[in-house]
Amino acid sequence: DNVWVCDFRSLYPSIIRTFNIDPLAFAQADDAGAVVHTEDGTAFAGGRDAAILPGMLDALFPARAAAKARGDAVASQAIKILMNSFYGVLGTRACRFFNPRIANAITSQGRALLKWSSDWFGERGYQVLYGDTDSVFVASGAADAQAAAREGPRLVEAFNADLSAYLSRRFGVESRLELEFEKLYTRLYLASTRGGSRGASKRYAGLRHGSDEQKREYLPKIATRRVTGVTQRVEVEFVGMEVVRRDWTELAKRVQRHLFAHLFKDPAEATDAIAGFLKTTVTELRAGALDEELVYRKGLRKAVDSYTTHVPPHVQAVKKSTQPPPRVVAYVMTAQGPELASEQRSPLDREHYLDRQVKPVAQPVLEVLGLVFDQVIGDDRQIALF
Repeated sequence: DNVWVCDFRSLYPSIIRTFNIDPLAFAQADDAGAVVHTEDGTAFAGGRDAAILPGMLDALFPARAAAKARGDAVASQAIKILMNSFYGVLGTRACRFFNPRIANAITSQGRALLKWSSDWFGERGYQVLYGDTDSVFVASGAADAQAAAREGPRLVEAFNADLSAYLSRRFGVESRLELEFEKLYTRLYLASTRGGSRGASKRYAGLRHGSDEQKREYLPKIATRRVTGVTQRVEVEFVGMEVVRRDWTELAKRVQRHLFAHLFKDPAEATDAIAGFLKTTVTELRAGALDEELVYRKGLRKAVDSYTTHVPPHVQAVKKSTQPPPRVVAYVMTAQGPELASEQRSPLDREHYLDRQVKPVAQPVLEVLGLVFDQVIGDDRQIALF
């Protein structure tokens, strides 16, 4: 409950600006009087005259801020991609300025900063739940969402002041780094790796605080729930989960939306609501009432004949057709294997969808509630006889 999400604003470009990272500054480091060292010991000549990239980024940062201020999302995104490419080309062999030492200096500094950030929150009694390339998820410990929403920005302001002092003391540089308070999740689910207990990277679902879903007619991330005759909207944000992936069926996506909406809206009542929803869904699936939601969609990345060792289902479906292969293959799983949805001849294998689509998205939520999928849907009767 009540998890702060904070991320560094344009982390890699900000590291380049802060540490004067640049191919020219790298080449001149041995002859320069003032030298800046990154966490891994890579040296760069100090002073803005010794580098080109930091100066270009100094101009791009306010340009992006101006685009965001005037509501120009396209320009803002374009500038963001351009700034990030300054790191990307340094680690790309096709670039004339490719240098793994420079690219590694940036990434190692990023890791060190995230480790320092985690320690900073930990020293103040907060638990860091998750972190990736440029963000940290911190349990606020607050029981009240409003209090957590007020405290988060104040804490980040103190963090940035301490970070500036640390970088000046440790590296002798002026910080261009800034941690931003992005949002508060009143409830957050962090997925684990499939078949393991380790946390998965960039896979989570959260109920965002302060969302303005009541002002919008439609939100693709909204799951709708009816409680005592009143329809309540619950906006759940999904990152890396099945609901945002094209190669999962609409059935799996709808089930995942509804399960997390029930879980996040009222955990105390979630068990009965989820069990009832899953039983109804499985009954309808087996009865053929959900056949329109059983289509897979997968992009065809190379020629069909080039698949020899391993032939994935969507390619198998294309090979059964006499029509030219589409760019995106829409297919279904039948008793005779995968077939194009537009050319289905065999009956659907609905148990496949139960095992490969419904069960995988339901199990994570059921585990939170201490439930077993087969028991919930009533398929454990035969097992109980033994």
